[in-house]
Amino acid sequence: MPITVAIVDDHEVVRVGLASLLEDDPDIQVVGLAGSAREAVATVRSVRPDVLVLDVRLPDGNGIEAVADVKAASPNTRILVLTSYGADNTIAEAVAAGVDGFASKTTDAESLVSTIHDLAQGREVLGAQVSEALIRYLQEPVAQKPPVLRERLTLRESQVAAYVAEGLSNREIAERVGISEKTVKNHVSNILSKMNAHRRAEIIHSFWSLAKRGQRT
Repeated sequence: MPITVAIVDDHEVVRVGLASLLEDDPDIQVVGLAGSAREAVATVRSVRPDVLVLDVRLPDGNGIEAVADVKAASPNTRILVLTSYGADNTIAEAVAAGVDGFASKTTDAESLVSTIHDLAQGREVLGAQVSEALIRYLQEPVAQKPPVLRERLTLRESQVAAYVAEGLSNREIAERVGISEKTVKNHVSNILSKMNAHRRAEIIHSFWSLAKRGQRT
């Protein structure tokens, strides 16, 4: 069975161009095109695609605001946001809304097709730039984060989590933050527990999953 895809963009030439590009892959079938958030929800409700390629800027609102309605209409549809990687909080809001992956508007055809295959197979696609944005977001004041993160991580834990995600050792984090290595170890243990992670390398992906649950946690 081919991977069914719907495309949402307010520019017709972009929609048609993307459809043509994707259908060069014999395993992808474009089943719907939409130019607004309202049309996106209606299209998804009608054709229930495996993957929805969604632009953020739409004439009747922010594409992120349509994510909840899309998921309600078709829970199994995976959502790929096409982005130029704007503000960190916008990326975090997209994650919290339930987006499953990001792709740059400047990505090449092969990478975009590969990303759609990954999403259809149940993988989440972050990309280095999105991971870096989430790391930076972890370092912002707790009050600016989605409620679920304010509830789960203290300000210090957010700080430590960001350094862990950057790949720093406990000793290096202790030197950066000005606390003992033992205290860092305790913070890391708490972070892993709160974010349902088993290894340090899982923190960013756990943050992704946790943020996606948003108010539902």
